[in-house]
Amino acid sequence: MTALDDPRWAARPAPARRTLDRGAIVATALAVADAEGLPAVSMPRLARELGSAPMSLYRHVPGKDALVDLVLDAALGEPPDLAGCGLRLGCEIWATALRDVLDEHPWAVGLLAGARATGPAECGWAEALLAHVVGAGQPLSAAVEVLHLLHGYVRGAAAIAGDRLPTLEDLRRSGRAEALPVLGRLLGGAVVRGPGGGEPLFASGLRRTLDAVEAGLRAG
Repeated sequence: MTALDDPRWAARPAPARRTLDRGAIVATALAVADAEGLPAVSMPRLARELGSAPMSLYRHVPGKDALVDLVLDAALGEPPDLAGCGLRLGCEIWATALRDVLDEHPWAVGLLAGARATGPAECGWAEALLAHVVGAGQPLSAAVEVLHLLHGYVRGAAAIAGDRLPTLEDLRRSGRAEALPVLGRLLGGAVVRGPGGGEPLFASGLRRTLDAVEAGLRAG
């Protein structure tokens, strides 16, 4: 046996490379954003994750802004099926499902309020709620108002839950506890997300929002 026949010198198979396409790039960017936040998503970082040269990514995605749009679209996914639901129940299901998406992808909250192109998934969510309200016998103008109100409420609730609220001790250390007694009571006992993942403020706020929706539609 020659030295070249020795198995120690046998050529090792090259490691399998991940297929580089738009789907793989978006999926990797979504995983990075969920784990570390949107600022961690960059073309060089994704190239390292995918084992590719940074310039190779630009053959599939034109740039960072386009990538962010694609990642948001992937995060939103499909809206819930509201078929067979009454008006209020369908609105509640829609709002709760969107809140769940933003809980899973908190970096998306700011994007929904920003000035940018609206992607297919976001259009699908809007279509689902608009069609539900119109299908319940309401005019399109009323459906737009419902969409605006529910979307704004869910987005605002998600933003509050994602912030680190000050504690009562923070307020006391600031020396302003006496000047802000009601805020002190809130920080001393209210919760945004409770044990076990419950979110009492979101649930109660959604009930009040839907009460307002129903009252407005009746008046209209």
